[in-house]
Amino acid sequence: MRKRLDFLSRHFLRRIAIGYRLISAFILVSLLPLLISGLLAYGETSRATQDKVRAYSVQVVQQISQNLLLRMEKIEDTSEALALSEKMQRLLADYYSGDADASAAARNSAARVLLDTYGALTYVNQKYLLDRDRQVIDPQIFAPLASSIGRVAEEAPELTGRGWWTLYHAGHGQKSLAMLREVRFTANNRPAGVLFVGVHPSYFFDIFRGADLGYGASISIVDASDGAVVVQSRESSASQADPALLGGITESLAQGRDSDFIAYVGADKTPYYAAIARLPHTSWWVASITPSDRLNADTRSVRDKIIAIGLVCFAVSLLLSALISRSISVPLQRLVAAMKEAGSGDTTVRVEQHGNDEIAVLSRKFNEMAGKLQQNREVLEEQVRLRTRELERANRKLEALSATDGLTGVANRRRFDEALANEMRRAVRSGQSLALLMLDVDYFKKYNDRYGHLAGDECLRIVARVLQKSSRRATDLVARYGGEEFSVIIAECDTTQALQQAENICQAIFELKLPHADSPFGYISASIGVAVLLPDEHTAPEQMVRIADQALYHAKYQGRNRVVLGSDATQGL
Repeated sequence: MRKRLDFLSRHFLRRIAIGYRLISAFILVSLLPLLISGLLAYGETSRATQDKVRAYSVQVVQQISQNLLLRMEKIEDTSEALALSEKMQRLLADYYSGDADASAAARNSAARVLLDTYGALTYVNQKYLLDRDRQVIDPQIFAPLASSIGRVAEEAPELTGRGWWTLYHAGHGQKSLAMLREVRFTANNRPAGVLFVGVHPSYFFDIFRGADLGYGASISIVDASDGAVVVQSRESSASQADPALLGGITESLAQGRDSDFIAYVGADKTPYYAAIARLPHTSWWVASITPSDRLNADTRSVRDKIIAIGLVCFAVSLLLSALISRSISVPLQRLVAAMKEAGSGDTTVRVEQHGNDEIAVLSRKFNEMAGKLQQNREVLEEQVRLRTRELERANRKLEALSATDGLTGVANRRRFDEALANEMRRAVRSGQSLALLMLDVDYFKKYNDRYGHLAGDECLRIVARVLQKSSRRATDLVARYGGEEFSVIIAECDTTQALQQAENICQAIFELKLPHADSPFGYISASIGVAVLLPDEHTAPEQMVRIADQALYHAKYQGRNRVVLGSDATQGL
């Protein structure tokens, strides 16, 4: 008997292409689990089917809940950063300052601050700042809209910590999701106002599109506090959740469950299954609702087909699958063993070649591959060395980019801080003085307002080029300190040299004759503060920056377009 099996599996079947054998094995052997599952399905009840669906659908709504939370947290994080930002704190401080002009300016700039933060977010369709009395800080907003937004803010619970989300009817039948976050003064933690951010429901639609559970299932977000349907995956005019579904959510909430699988009979007398998951930090629940008759009908149909096919083919598949498996597994096991030896470093291993099928072809190709393995390894090692050198070059380029200001092409603030600390340590060792120039373009904000930001950017680039031309030594560093401020570090430089170079820069910028109608000089000019120190090991870089910055302030105070030498005395200005 064994000899006959060996003949069939190792000789006769080896004459047949492996593809046909694998197809036959797939068709026949796969019928066995189908038959077993069909027999088990006869003994299963609708409860067993419900349990199978429960695990998957609950996982899906939990994942959707997490994805929704991530998107909501993205908006909350953006709003938190804005609330804590210096420009928002300054705006609200001006608003409450009691100065009529400052308060009016704050009202006028509120919309621009919000637009700077949310303008690039296409899914944000409304953005407003409200004061402590829940009044919109925007002089151009329509009164009915301001009143509607104020009512939403007044209905919100106490806003502490995280943002609060609610459904907001924006008018003309449109719905938006609104996020409200309290703004507090960072100096004393007192309430300063409320951020109101309206988000279009389409921001969440694509999460639902990739979560089709089949069986006519629909996914929606339900507010457990009032039963409102916040977002739904299918077109529907229903604005309220089914009362029976809402009752199931309330029961799960009372039992302390954040996710559940419930059965209920809807208002249309149709039984449904619903997988629900709570959206953390909100009263919203994600619900996947499936009609029970669709689910059970598919289960019965699949069960009947499995049983019918399995009974017919079970006997044949049992015998043929064993023969086909043996014809494939024995030569493959030999090939795998040879591959393991080759993988351990033995490139002399070879595989016996019998038959004309694909495994025989693999055996021959393996033998050829083993002979070329060493050669390929050497080639690969050479390629790795080449790639490593390319990666090192790319890393050097990346490092240079990370230290460069993208607008002007000079060093950025990060590079400036590093260079100043290094130069001060070098000056301590060499005993030579170190000079720092702090330059500010005069009336630059007025220049931006009159000529536009593109012209302002070009002005900064021109000034940067003047600074680079004036810094001829390799050790000099020109950096953009921030906004319209630039800095120049000059090593081994005394006071006379530093002042002369600063005067040359100031004159060179003015001689560019860049028109500036809002400047009393008529052209672009610059003020420069100069700090020259002979540092010791106790001198901090911040001290030198402070001296130069105070000198710059003094230059502006004296009328701008000039150079002022700073010292420790100027710190008291």
